[in-house]
Amino acid sequence: MLLTIFSIVFTFGLVIFFHELGHLIAAKRMGVRVEKFSLGFGPEWLGFTKGGTRYVVSLIPVGGYVKMAGEYPGEKRKGTPDEFLSQKWWRRILIVASGPAMNFILAIVIFSLMAFFVGIMIPHYESTEVGSVIPEMPAEKAGMLERDKIISIDGKEVSNWKEMAEIIHSKPGEEISIKILRAKEEIPLKIIPQYDEVRGVGLIGIGPAWHTRKYNFISSLFAGFEQTAFLIVLTLKYIWLMLLGAVKPAVAGPIGIAQMVAQVARTGIYQLFSLIAIISAGIGLFNLFPIPLLDGGHAMFYLVEGITGKPLDENKMKIAQTIGAAIIIFLLVLVTYQDILRLRR
Repeated sequence: MLLTIFSIVFTFGLVIFFHELGHLIAAKRMGVRVEKFSLGFGPEWLGFTKGGTRYVVSLIPVGGYVKMAGEYPGEKRKGTPDEFLSQKWWRRILIVASGPAMNFILAIVIFSLMAFFVGIMIPHYESTEVGSVIPEMPAEKAGMLERDKIISIDGKEVSNWKEMAEIIHSKPGEEISIKILRAKEEIPLKIIPQYDEVRGVGLIGIGPAWHTRKYNFISSLFAGFEQTAFLIVLTLKYIWLMLLGAVKPAVAGPIGIAQMVAQVARTGIYQLFSLIAIISAGIGLFNLFPIPLLDGGHAMFYLVEGITGKPLDENKMKIAQTIGAAIIIFLLVLVTYQDILRLRR
């Protein structure tokens, strides 16, 4: 129980700390007066003041915030140059975007350190070994198993994943003969690739095997960047397919993420930090969405100001923020409901 609580608090605390640290560093670099930097919410537990900023750890160890002078349109302002809203629109965009940017940097650093010291699991596309078989898809129904190696398709030998995928993709709805090697036995299978309406290709529901690749110091930095970029692109593709109705929503909320952290923490520190990097990249991306109240929403307001030459009307901003709050609450309720359903299974 103590390990579970510690791992959850550590994971969320680390990700949120770096997010708010990004805002703090950018604000101070831009000459904005930061009144408070808080890790957590509620009453102050620990704290100190330095350089005009109060740094605190609050009693509720979830979340955090940076309070800048003159940050909100409705608050009492002096109009001094060190206030947030006194900054040029592009400087404000840099400040709000620095939180998500720091989340991406945290993910890159973690993946880079893992690549250097342990190695990163990457798809083994130079082989035809099956690493995963999706339930209820043609491959599983035909009897294909993980670790099977595909030798040939319709009599044509295949030596890598690309060759194999090209043949399968080109034959949706057509029966193909696949010869696999299982242990030392060659087994023939008959499979009809399922037509994928989104991609317009045939699929049988298999994924490549994965292997661990280690890197030197320089290449590990590039590997960390590539891994983070891969996660971002993969997430955006999934959201797009979800909006098209091609895949079912399967997004974890706070409860689901906490459950994953608790489970992964028991398997080892390597797996825990892998999950922290994934969560950090996900939170960074989510905060860039142009939804009012999120960093991306604020950046959108300031960009409009830069284009039109004048700030948005305060009443319009309040309406937009109310809509943004409703969207965020709706998404939170939706993912929490899915988390509860998963817990009951």
